[in-house]
Amino acid sequence: MTDAATKRTRLTPQARREQLLACSAAMISEAGITAFTFEGLARQAHVSVPLVYNYFTSRTELLQDLLIREFTRFNERTHDEIERASTFEEIVRAAVKSNFEHYAPGTVLPILMRQAEIVSVIRDKLALNARQASAYLVEQTTAHYKFDHDTARLLVELSSGAAWSAAELAGRQNRNIEEVAELTVSYILAGIEALSKRKHSQ
Repeated sequence: MTDAATKRTRLTPQARREQLLACSAAMISEAGITAFTFEGLARQAHVSVPLVYNYFTSRTELLQDLLIREFTRFNERTHDEIERASTFEEIVRAAVKSNFEHYAPGTVLPILMRQAEIVSVIRDKLALNARQASAYLVEQTTAHYKFDHDTARLLVELSSGAAWSAAELAGRQNRNIEEVAELTVSYILAGIEALSKRKHSQ
């Protein structure tokens, strides 16, 4: 009897699939995606390689399923934070935090998002999310500051660009994510407030 067989725990198919995805996420977060193999996953999960193939026909399929899982969870967290937001500042903070999560060190989502053949499975969803998020932020900016629609859209685009750039820099330099995110929120709010005062004083 193999070592994998002796350690294998009987799980339901759904629970086993989730275990394999969770093990994959931990391995990729720790060692990167290049080193990830079905053989390594089988060892980590204490199962046989053929069992892994019973759930995923290829490495690409597993990674795409993992991305769908992680992206769905990310969307749910962001949606919940937006729903709980009661002020414009909290809305901005939730939006900035979602940008930073794409680059958070030690998590699997940003690693998967950088793989073209993997991210293709959610490309349409990414585009839809971007349009919906932009429309919502434009609506909130217009309502809160009484800007015209074009000005609000420009501000949202500028703010989004600043947030993405700050998140990318923080991830690349391994900076404190929470600290840089808060600085970004303050930067965005200060800029919008300054423009609002200037515009409404004219």
